[in-house]
Amino acid sequence: MSERMNSSGPGNIRSNDESPPPERRIIGMGEMADRIRAYDWASTPLGPIERWSKELVTIVNLTLSSPTPARTMWGPELILIYNDGYRAIPGPRHPWALGKAAKEVYGESWPVVGPLLEKAIATGETLFYEKLLVPLPTANGMQDFYLNYSFNPIFENGRIAGLFGPLHDVTGEVTAHRKLLESEARATRILESIGDAVIVTDADGRITRMNPIAEKLTRWTTAEAEGRNLAEVFRIVCEATRQPVESPADKVKRLGTIVGLANHTVLIARDGAETNIDDSGAPIRDENGTLIGIVLVFRDVTEERQAKALLQKTTDALRASEEELRWTIELSPQIPWTADVHGNILDFSDSWLELTGLTRERALGTGWMQVPHADDLPRMAEAWSRSLATGEPYAIDHRIRTPSGGYRWMRSSAFPRHDEAGKIVKWYGITEDIEERKRAEQALIQSEKLAAVGRLASSIAHEINNPLESVMNLIYLARQNAVSRDTQNLLDTADVELRRVSAITNQTLRFHKQSSNPQSIASAELYSSVLAIYEGRLKNSNIVVEKRLRTSQPIVCFEGDIRQVLNNLVGNAIDAMPAGGRLLLRNRVGTDWQSGRTGMIFTVADTGCGMNPEVQKHVFEAFFTTKGVAGTGLGLWVSQEIVIRHAGALRVRSRQGNRHSGTVFTLFLPVTEKAATESSA
Repeated sequence: MSERMNSSGPGNIRSNDESPPPERRIIGMGEMADRIRAYDWASTPLGPIERWSKELVTIVNLTLSSPTPARTMWGPELILIYNDGYRAIPGPRHPWALGKAAKEVYGESWPVVGPLLEKAIATGETLFYEKLLVPLPTANGMQDFYLNYSFNPIFENGRIAGLFGPLHDVTGEVTAHRKLLESEARATRILESIGDAVIVTDADGRITRMNPIAEKLTRWTTAEAEGRNLAEVFRIVCEATRQPVESPADKVKRLGTIVGLANHTVLIARDGAETNIDDSGAPIRDENGTLIGIVLVFRDVTEERQAKALLQKTTDALRASEEELRWTIELSPQIPWTADVHGNILDFSDSWLELTGLTRERALGTGWMQVPHADDLPRMAEAWSRSLATGEPYAIDHRIRTPSGGYRWMRSSAFPRHDEAGKIVKWYGITEDIEERKRAEQALIQSEKLAAVGRLASSIAHEINNPLESVMNLIYLARQNAVSRDTQNLLDTADVELRRVSAITNQTLRFHKQSSNPQSIASAELYSSVLAIYEGRLKNSNIVVEKRLRTSQPIVCFEGDIRQVLNNLVGNAIDAMPAGGRLLLRNRVGTDWQSGRTGMIFTVADTGCGMNPEVQKHVFEAFFTTKGVAGTGLGLWVSQEIVIRHAGALRVRSRQGNRHSGTVFTLFLPVTEKAATESSA
């Protein structure tokens, strides 16, 4: 840079010894003109004003007369000289910055502007940079600014002596533009997230925007509809007369207010599909009240109308069959009952009297407490008191004494009804006979215990078999070297007895083996059979089942074993949702992320209480349970063993929280060649 600049000091070149004083050489008015005239330039590389070259004097006067912020940087050191409009750029470093080297004033900014200055000096070209991000000093420290930056090289005696150029702070403009873009992006996101269909037009009714719902109902994309008249895309007719209905845009322009469509309006889509809709249009005005656009909001009311018709039909049917419904309730295996806010029984069906042998007078109020099993009554009373205090649903399994003196397992559940203020005014309950279900559950538990015992016995037999063979070999060797006949007889007897033990161990080893061959079965059938077992329990537990069966491809497996696994997973999910929730069952073809194998993935997910990380670590261990005396701790352990035998994988993830909790089990079974062949057939 120094080779292109006048190294002898351009400010010291003069044409004669007689120069006018500073007040005559530096013209103009204002703070910076006064400061330049009064500055001790002799202390700078430029020297006193009287010795400045005419080029330097001219460019300084041009800088001072510039109507916009401008600065001159002169000499090898790029000494800074600027006008009044530029004072805000150095910020708190004004007026100290006057007469200082640019690099000294803008040390923090130099990594950005330094290379640009050097380029301008090296090339001699006028350079312009738009919206250049430059850190500048402020009263609050260094801050980023956006500047329109230009450099004009100034020549003196054929050499570049300095740089001149205006500078504009466009930070406000950049920030405003950025906020505008963010606002438009936010408006687009809001528009796309609205559940109803939305179309926006300009003041002439030409479409400018549509959200995805509007695209779906009209069969027009935003790109195709943009610029078209609303009536061309939004074709509506009266359902009864099939006559065109006035365009909402025309109606808004005519009335200048919010408008709505008449009932029974039909939207005819681009492909001819018809949809019953309800909509409204509203004007969009600027700050002066001038109409600049129209927004149209509409929605598909087909399902709503069908629901209203169905509701009316159902209401009429209920009114017409009230007596029939009463008899249905009386004959139902479920016993309905109601209670007041204090827990006193108000009413129940006659089935309760037949079940318990009580009279209606004895059973009302708190009389129901006469029939529960003595061991169950404290649990029932505690749960009922907690529900009354908290408003949480009531659900509990218990035993009831029958007129014969025996006991039957029942499940009682109740939900509160609230008034408009949210206050509980009544409880509605149902008690159902679950005796057979309990027996089935006990049988299942016993089956799981037997499976565990078989597994344990098989393991023990396997361990016994190894030393047993060694002993038999030793007896064989002893018989070869036996001296007396008595010893031979004793060894023969020992060999016979050990062979009997060997036969027993081999039988035990075969005890746990699968007795049938794997068969092909549709995965959906596996879920159906499991849900059939739990149908009543799911209903009375207020659990909603969501099935997402994404494939009908069969799977080759030991059907009974896999049913046992799914049965265990569904049963655990129900136990985790005593107050109700959602049970998700899903199947799909997928890939095991660990092995890379293709197979069938079964998902059993619930919105129950979830498991903490410590429980998850032990969940597949034998005899580990969180159900107390009600659990064996064998279900998931047996399930894991079954899945391993099928070369599959059983995994779990769970979380606990005040608002979001639940557990997800995924079962992966590889698809065999047989299943793939049947699927393709």
